[in-house]
Amino acid sequence: MNEKKTDMAYWGAFSAQDVHAHRLDLRPDVIPMSRGEMHLHACSAILRHGHGFVEACDSGDPKDADGNWMPLFTYPCVEYLRQFDLRDKRVFEWGSGASTLYWMERARSVVSIENNPEWFGIVSRRKNERVRLVLDESRRFPLRIRDESEPFDLIVIDSRGYRYDCAVEATKKLAPGGMIILDNADWHPRSAGVLRDAGLIQVDFSGFKVTESHASTTSVFLHRAFAFPTLQPLQPTWCVGAKRILSD
Repeated sequence: MNEKKTDMAYWGAFSAQDVHAHRLDLRPDVIPMSRGEMHLHACSAILRHGHGFVEACDSGDPKDADGNWMPLFTYPCVEYLRQFDLRDKRVFEWGSGASTLYWMERARSVVSIENNPEWFGIVSRRKNERVRLVLDESRRFPLRIRDESEPFDLIVIDSRGYRYDCAVEATKKLAPGGMIILDNADWHPRSAGVLRDAGLIQVDFSGFKVTESHASTTSVFLHRAFAFPTLQPLQPTWCVGAKRILSD
């Protein structure tokens, strides 16, 4: 059997005159490492320092590297969302939490329906005046959006249970040009199908999440007239850990 050889390089503080394997092998401050391993460590550093992943996991608070609350969506989805100017947008969400605290700092108003009393209590103590938080543990939970007279620009489905029913209701209350977010869409393909069959454009964002050790998928469903304004004149903006290069 032929074995693929991995070329090793040495990484550390040493001079050009020291570049001899028999010398570097004796140096405790020099590490032999393949290019792939070196790149893996660089990627880990972006997750650790750029996203603040380790500190968030240790504290249990889903926050970014600057200490701001983050929704428990995948990092690629959060990177996409942070480009938009939501100051004039109305948000509705099934399932409150860190996402509620994220939206309240960015949107005009937030209506959040919660069926977990523990989460309801936690968010109630942290929300501001832009949030209307409602506790409903009944089977009417997915229907509460019917009580709202106006449509919403952004609707989030991230609740404990009822995601299929929430998806059905969401399609009836989405404003033209709006967006629906379905978290854990890989776990709820039938719910995703409801939104897709309603004529919305599905975009899947797969990757890691803050405070979680496995990959997942957060899916965004865009109305055909979607045109949220952006905070910066250019889109896309540089993501966390990107090389900041701009072509002519």
